[in-house]
This record gives sequence, C-alpha cells and structure tokens, in this order.
Amino acid sequence: MEQLTQLEQQIEQLLTADEYNDDFPQQLENLVSLRHQEVEQILGQPNLTRPVFDDVVTRTKALKSLIQKHKDIIGERLVRSKKSKQSLSLYSNIQQNGS
Repeated sequence: MEQLTQLEQQIEQLLTADEYNDDFPQQLENLVSLRHQEVEQILGQPNLTRPVFDDVVTRTKALKSLIQKHKDIIGERLVRSKKSKQSLSLYSNIQQNGS
C-alpha cells in the first residue's frame, strides 16, 4: 500500500503543479498506469481483506475525482503545449480508462 500512496502523491503533485511540462501527458499516463498495475497487484493478493479492498476502491474514486476536478485546467494547459493534439489524445485515453 505504501507504493500506492507514493504513486497517488506523485499524481496529485503533477496535477496541482503551477505549470505543466511538455512531457506532462506521458508523465501522467505513466503514473496512472503504474498505479493501475499496483492496484491489480493488491487486489490479486490471495489474502485480500475487505477493508483493504474498500480502501483501494475509495482511493481510486478520490483520484478519479481529483482528475475530474482538474480536467478543465489540464485541458486548457495541454491545448497550449507544443504537442497539443498528442497531449489531448493521451489525456482522453486516460479519462476513458478511469484508472
């Protein structure tokens, strides 16, 4: 769970940064993907308990809410980036996966 917490903190820091680097979409996609893998690993454990499962679900909902909250800001900043078409495509992909 410590790895999951670290990934969530990194995602939050990335989302709440004052400015986004040109590689923001790749950074966000990589962190979300790593978090998804970590969630799958946690949920795939044979000794998974209900409290751990509920915690992961709650944290996933909170992260999705955070991404939704920053959606307009992210979209606006990505449009201004040098790779706007690619950036928006990656962002859209992240939104659809919801992980």
